[in-house]
Amino acid sequence: MEHIEGVSRDASGHASTSPKNAASWRSKTGAVAKRIAKILAQLVLLLGVYAAGCALASVLPITLPGNIVGMVLLLALLGTGLLKTRHVGDACTCLIDNMSLFFIPAGVAIMGCVSLLEGNVAKFALVCVATTVLVFLATSGTVVFVSRLMDRWEKR
Repeated sequence: MEHIEGVSRDASGHASTSPKNAASWRSKTGAVAKRIAKILAQLVLLLGVYAAGCALASVLPITLPGNIVGMVLLLALLGTGLLKTRHVGDACTCLIDNMSLFFIPAGVAIMGCVSLLEGNVAKFALVCVATTVLVFLATSGTVVFVSRLMDRWEKR
């Protein structure tokens, strides 16, 4: 009997997997299915927080985007401990790892508006560079601020 990469061939030439390899495959498939189910459940939870943020934004006396209210709500839930990072962490990691996919529709939309940009390329480039620098500065400032807050919190 010939054995190649976990597949055995008997005298008639039919391929068969060994019971050990079949059990290993089933356990790996089961683990992957559990991970996918966990991420989907966490995504549903995140969508629920987003929907709650949109609902809350619609009844607020000031106009705020629902997604911003949802992020503040998520921050409040995580900060108070009502929601733990283990409840949403895998879904957040998955979304961050695939974040570039969310920019494809915006890029395609910009390509559809090339005629509007033809006379304003320099202005558009200046706005892109300026906003990128502002985002970098705001992000680094936020990281420094939060790091200092966390250091103070740990010293207590």
